[in-house]
Amino acid sequence: MSGRWKMNRIGFVNFWLYDEEIIDLTDGKLLLRGQNGSGKSITTQSFIPFILDGDRTPSRLDPFGSSDRRMEYYFLGEEGKEEATGYLFLEFIKEDTGEYRTIGIGQRARRGKAMDFWGFVLLDGRRIGYDLWLYKETGSTRLPYSKQELRKIVGEDTPFTDVPGEYKALVNKYIFGFRRPEQFIRLLVKVRAPKLSKEFKPTKVYEILNESLQTLTDEELRAMVDAMEKMDGIQESLDQLSRAFGIVSERQRRAFGQPGNG
Repeated sequence: MSGRWKMNRIGFVNFWLYDEEIIDLTDGKLLLRGQNGSGKSITTQSFIPFILDGDRTPSRLDPFGSSDRRMEYYFLGEEGKEEATGYLFLEFIKEDTGEYRTIGIGQRARRGKAMDFWGFVLLDGRRIGYDLWLYKETGSTRLPYSKQELRKIVGEDTPFTDVPGEYKALVNKYIFGFRRPEQFIRLLVKVRAPKLSKEFKPTKVYEILNESLQTLTDEELRAMVDAMEKMDGIQESLDQLSRAFGIVSERQRRAFGQPGNG
């Protein structure tokens, strides 16, 4: 596991109630405690799965499956702001090499207009809050970078896109390498459901996996079936060799007059 990318830090800039917040994870894990309504769900739903695929469909953002609240709410609120720009990022680490890799999403919300989106993947080890920042400071005010400003700062060699589907492909390419990343995302959406632990029975596990993972085709199963058939053949050959070895050993014992085990 030390050779895989592990979640290391999550961060918000000008998002919901966060001006700037960076949260360290311990061994890829995070425990949030708080009363109902304190923001635990909003914090976690912002990352799982949104930061992984850029899909801000309202029902995807809410672990309860409601479509009542849209992404714009976390930038503009119900009233007040007319425009806001903010960021979310997720840093990964490879513990065996000490390498860092960061994925991030920037968004610009304007009341009454469609939200802008841009996503990026830092491949060169730069760390947000150490080597680069997502905002500029003007006196005591922090102004999040626009899409164009951040594009210049991260450099032309940094994978960068304003299309959510392309962003999801970049995350999969540089972090996971799954053949079908959408299955992984569906599974995450299922297991983040509220109060899942209260009904976590084998039948529930089967239901989650059955609904999240696609059925494999005969062609996809062929390699596994062939391997199992080869394993059966190898085992049969080993059994035959074992029996033959026993017969030869017994004949040698008799030929040289050696006493048997009895």
